[in-house]
Amino acid sequence: MKSSHRKITSLLSAVFVVCCSAFTGCSGTSERNPPEVNLGESRILVVPFQERSRSVSTLRWHYESSEGIRLARLLTYEMSNNCPTLTPLSDVGVEDMIFHSDTEEINWTEIGNTLNATHVLTGRIEKISYSDPRTPGMLQGRMVVRWWVYRVFDGHQVASREFSIRIPEDPESGKIYISFESSERELLAALQARMAKVIGRTLCGEDDS
Repeated sequence: MKSSHRKITSLLSAVFVVCCSAFTGCSGTSERNPPEVNLGESRILVVPFQERSRSVSTLRWHYESSEGIRLARLLTYEMSNNCPTLTPLSDVGVEDMIFHSDTEEINWTEIGNTLNATHVLTGRIEKISYSDPRTPGMLQGRMVVRWWVYRVFDGHQVASREFSIRIPEDPESGKIYISFESSERELLAALQARMAKVIGRTLCGEDDS
């Protein structure tokens, strides 16, 4: 009986192996597309973004923009949950070193070393709007964000991108144009969540499943 039981177990194991070679997902782990910006295994400090007001000459500093703070928090959440290679770090303890400094003047090496970070991510909200002349009478949100990644070791900028997103989709895309957001506040929340995911995919890759 024991011999027969061992033969049945071996046969079932062989069938399982064949099934796993024929279908994906047998390992229980999902494949990920590689990130556009490869930072390897990194500890990354996410600093609240600056925000350019409607007056081009006016720029809110880090921590002065409530939307810049909220976007940084969403990015930290996105990385914590969907980024296996990056460890986001809290900025507690370095706020005063950043607050009234222009991005180009900040010593990212000193700040990063204070928190044992390998990289720093920050940026600037260039534009937020809620209407489009092509869609009169309807909410059409647009957000433009430029962001940078600095390497703590030498303070050099290793990545820079500018993303422009719309919610709902750009009317010229040909997709169905329906807005589910009933206010500018809801539309802004949707824009920030989408932007966090777009930046996150660039730095973390994307789950293939």
